[in-house]
Amino acid sequence: MTKTEKERKELEKLEKAEAFHNHRHYFAILIIVLSVIYFVDELASSVRGVVETQTICDLFNTTFGSSEYNTASGTLGLVTTGAYLIYLVSPFYKSLADKFGRRIFLIINTIGMGVGMLVCIISKSVPLYILGTVIMTFFTPNDMQVIYIMECAPKEHRAKLCSITKGLALISVSLLGLFVKLFVNSEVPSTWRNVFIIPIVLAFVIGIAAIYFVRETPVYTQKRLQYLRSTEEERKAAAEAEKLAEEKEKKNSISVWGAFKYIFTHRQTRAIAIVALIMAFSTGYTGKYQPMLEAGKYHGVMNDNAVNLILMFYPVINGIFTMVGGFLTDSLGRKKSALILGLWAAVGLAVFAYGCIFPLNPWITGFAYGISIAGLWSISDMIYFVITSESTPTEIRASVVGSMQLVGMVGTGLNMVYNNVVTMIAGSLNLPIVLTVAYLPLLTLSLVIMMLKVKETKDVDLDNVQVDE
Repeated sequence: MTKTEKERKELEKLEKAEAFHNHRHYFAILIIVLSVIYFVDELASSVRGVVETQTICDLFNTTFGSSEYNTASGTLGLVTTGAYLIYLVSPFYKSLADKFGRRIFLIINTIGMGVGMLVCIISKSVPLYILGTVIMTFFTPNDMQVIYIMECAPKEHRAKLCSITKGLALISVSLLGLFVKLFVNSEVPSTWRNVFIIPIVLAFVIGIAAIYFVRETPVYTQKRLQYLRSTEEERKAAAEAEKLAEEKEKKNSISVWGAFKYIFTHRQTRAIAIVALIMAFSTGYTGKYQPMLEAGKYHGVMNDNAVNLILMFYPVINGIFTMVGGFLTDSLGRKKSALILGLWAAVGLAVFAYGCIFPLNPWITGFAYGISIAGLWSISDMIYFVITSESTPTEIRASVVGSMQLVGMVGTGLNMVYNNVVTMIAGSLNLPIVLTVAYLPLLTLSLVIMMLKVKETKDVDLDNVQVDE
């Protein structure tokens, strides 16, 4: 097929997509499909965590709380931590959507999550399970559904739709608690695989449905149509203008090292980086909540029904308070809302850990964990994106925000190592104590630094950010 024939077929396809955008029911159908994809994304991100202890007991043929379990848990955790190196490839993968369109990657990512989960449940060996984990780790963070909402929704509804769909997706994680209750037998560790079945089916069904019900986004469609309908002379002129723009952008942009130099040579961004690092490290308990609950069962302060209730209830609280957190940030300012969100996280962690050590109503324990992670992730997003953006000049903002996320990744890597080493040394039965003793003071310290060293940025003019030395 010649280049001309390829372009003619692409033009016909995109013109059909353009006409489809104006269909009276298309946007409603699109939001439903994207919402379900968002649900699959959150389910795939959380499914391994709700059955962590059963998975380890099954794959390593051991029992929870034994020295063999502690060694297996720590070892598997350290090895799967390496799976996060796949994130280094993620920016290059995401950039392909600018070249080939959003639709194909929305479909690939959704089906890819299903493939990763499928590989996990058919695994009879640790290496195959790790392969499934790597696949899931690669496809879950791309969030192409968010880009779709941003590029398809009317400007006045973008933020609301993003917030609502994210909140509903977080609430959908409560289904995993229901699946554990229905399909997992604590006496038969291999039943952990049953929890994956519905998310896998959902991933494949909605991925295939997207092929038929989702068209390319209007933003990409219009941009590509403009190119396909242009003459060779117009394309050459556009290419030349784009080249000049890229050269200008390259001249104004800075390298990763330059971004780090900027961050650590200015008081505001240096303080933000310190907060981001400590805050990222203090999120470590979110990766061990299920073993903490299992420790509560082992010590007799809760039973299977209590654990299942907590697993079903906390995502609902997480989703509701995540949406509330977004309104707080805009209405109260960054520092005041950070203090409130941080208090949610700290108090919630303390109460949740208490409920894993001493008898406590499971509704209170579930509420505590839900509000804790809602505050934690809301304040993290605010630090990495909002406050950093509002503290950095326009011409280097993207580079600095990206580098600040790398600072956060360092903190996340440290907490993963700590979690698994402490599991091997202190034992899984002591996780509620050793994790809380480590992370609660760090969380408090990050809030103190935030209050004392980071300036308020709510009303800053993004086009004229005033920087300090």
